[in-house]
Amino acid sequence: MSPPDFTHLREGRPGCPSDFTLDRFHAGELAREEAWRTEHHVAGCADCGARMSERRAGFDAVDGVDPRAMLARIRTGLDRPAPLPQRLLAQARRWFAPLAAVATAAIAFVVVSQQVETPGTRMKGAPALHVFRLAGDHAEEMVSGGTFAPGDRLRFAVDLPAEGQVAVLGVESSGTLYTAWPQEPGHRTQLPAGTAIELPGAVSLDAQPGRETLYLVHCPADGAPPRCESAGSGNAPTCPSGCVTTPFVMDKGSREPRP
Repeated sequence: MSPPDFTHLREGRPGCPSDFTLDRFHAGELAREEAWRTEHHVAGCADCGARMSERRAGFDAVDGVDPRAMLARIRTGLDRPAPLPQRLLAQARRWFAPLAAVATAAIAFVVVSQQVETPGTRMKGAPALHVFRLAGDHAEEMVSGGTFAPGDRLRFAVDLPAEGQVAVLGVESSGTLYTAWPQEPGHRTQLPAGTAIELPGAVSLDAQPGRETLYLVHCPADGAPPRCESAGSGNAPTCPSGCVTTPFVMDKGSREPRP
């Protein structure tokens, strides 16, 4: 079975970007030059301007949808074991909730693409770090710059454009460098290319307050596991040549810890 061709999904007039391209533009996933071309086109095209308005409206653009109820159903039970099809559907909802303006069609296609995608599929774009905060029986995906508290338990997932060595490092406001993943020595750090690759285990935040940054470190597959050194507070750690770092900022300690 061949995966659906998202690049031609519901095209507008000749020369208009596809729905998939507009979705990626709205999510900030396009390369700089393609994003500039898409933005320039949308600004001068009434049809595409209306299509972008739907995406910016999010849940409000879908009649009869209660966003709070939908998000509750999406988030509930993310960490509960389930048969493979249900897990794929939950993963699709988790990653693509921001694109809810086309949720009915998008989730169906995403489930198909997840089923046919293999762990070794080469993905385009830069490495990305997804941070999830565990709360009761569900998990919520956090955004960079969000507020965290001592005791918050976090899990990670990564998008990798190519196979490579992976680590998640943290730099405290004092400049101290620590390893958030892997936490166990000897854990396999070479991962295949792909999206939404879940890293096993969870980490609990300590009581050290301040602005703290997590860094996804992605190094060439033929190298050793990442070994980096702190470059001070507010700076990416110094890592071996060929490694790429992706930051995720946490504002930690400005609210009461979760029970």
